[in-house]
Amino acid sequence: MTRHPYAAHRRDDHPLDPPLRATVATVGDLLAAVPALLGFVPEHSIVLICLSRGSTTTVRMTVRQDLPDPPATGEVFHAIERCAQVCDREAYDAIVAVLVVGDRAPAQFDSLADDLHEVFDALDIEVLGVHVVPTITADAPWSSLGGDDRHGSLPDPRTSAVAASTVVSGRPIRSSRSDLLTVLAPASVDDCARFERHCAEVAEILAPLTPGELLAEVVDDVELLDLSGELDSVSAARAMAGLAVLSIRDALLGLAGTRLDATAGALWVELTRRTSGPQRAAPATMVAVWFYLRGDGPMAGTALEVALAADPGYRLAVLLDAALQNGLGPAVVTDLVESARGVAASLGIALPTDE
Repeated sequence: MTRHPYAAHRRDDHPLDPPLRATVATVGDLLAAVPALLGFVPEHSIVLICLSRGSTTTVRMTVRQDLPDPPATGEVFHAIERCAQVCDREAYDAIVAVLVVGDRAPAQFDSLADDLHEVFDALDIEVLGVHVVPTITADAPWSSLGGDDRHGSLPDPRTSAVAASTVVSGRPIRSSRSDLLTVLAPASVDDCARFERHCAEVAEILAPLTPGELLAEVVDDVELLDLSGELDSVSAARAMAGLAVLSIRDALLGLAGTRLDATAGALWVELTRRTSGPQRAAPATMVAVWFYLRGDGPMAGTALEVALAADPGYRLAVLLDAALQNGLGPAVVTDLVESARGVAASLGIALPTDE
């Protein structure tokens, strides 16, 4: 199956993830903001910045796709069409395209600029500019395509207003897309095998517990982790046992947006790193949920790649992957989180709140 990159949606309704608020005044400022919008520094990419215009112009979504050589491929055109369909559905009325091309000549991308205008013009979505830059680095020269004579050099992306807002809000800006995979890189083969054996032993001990009892123990472990900052092996194995029970996994989604949000998210990352094989799918899918709620589509996509590589049939990952590849925003995940509290209540457990 051909997989596509996810959009990085900007959102303002997650209690632990306030919106980015920064103003850009020039094209150069906007291009320099791309790493902050994506969460990493893109290379050899087409980046589509989707906007809505009113009293102010607001970035609503940012989409990235690999830009092969030659650039005129069906994969790139399909990504443009999919982005246009999402913009049309969400009533975004303008886009800016940024082509990060390395050492390739800007003239190679004239036909791609024509494709962008053709697709978006048909939906009455204005293409405000198609800009070419070799790299997103300080002083890199940028130019424009399609008869647009604007050009200049980039300010330092590390000191842009959007980057500052991103850092203050606690969102990392990674140096490259490969750094996304590093976040979830597994421990050594021996460590993963040792943890798998420990999980099997703990699961056997926990077998007599009801789902409600096991859920209560896992939530207590997250509470303790929040206080101590240390994850012991028994708590980690108990969390894996909980994720293996679908009703408990679904209930644990309800920790998103609560005072335990950050701690639970860190737990899912750590469990993904400690596991190998099919059992990675459950914690990696939880990681995807947490990142997507924060509008970090690229990191959510990376987590789902890990989940589906571990278990291509893991149903929640398959469903999320299909939904997010169709450009659905964090609301699709918010619905899961809201229903999770009801699942927990049905098991006799009241989850912590965001207070």
